[in-house]
Amino acid sequence: MKRFYWLEEGVLAGCSRPGGESPAPDPSAVMQDLHWLKERGVLAVLSLTETGLYLDSEEIDGIDFLHLPVIDMTAPQPSQLIQALRFIDHQRARGRAVAAHCLQGQGRTGTVLAAYLVRQGMEPEAAISRLRMICPGAIEAKDQERALHDFARRRDWIL
Repeated sequence: MKRFYWLEEGVLAGCSRPGGESPAPDPSAVMQDLHWLKERGVLAVLSLTETGLYLDSEEIDGIDFLHLPVIDMTAPQPSQLIQALRFIDHQRARGRAVAAHCLQGQGRTGTVLAAYLVRQGMEPEAAISRLRMICPGAIEAKDQERALHDFARRRDWIL
């Protein structure tokens, strides 16, 4: 696992793509990284890469998965942010830690994690700053920053 960081220890993390950054990662490398995540208490994975992890199931070895495809260097759509937060909430209600990932664990992942902080009452700039302290390079595109500000203004995400 190239990059892993907790936003909230034992609750919500960000990481790089399990199995590496190849467009078609080796299934054994994916499983090795999933095992590594599970050893750290992660029992749910939110995948934000264009292609998923090439798994045939929404649950493997006790780990739940949700794939929301987002094009690299762009931001998740508002509906995807809401879906991501619902997945996180559902897993938290079950006492399961979640790891969100994109390719490098910074842009798309950072946008979702910052949206989580915004929903908790943090201003977008403060959420971005907090993420960048934990993961330098997080929310790497202006489009992602804009999407987070738009998300904060919308308020239709009150779940």
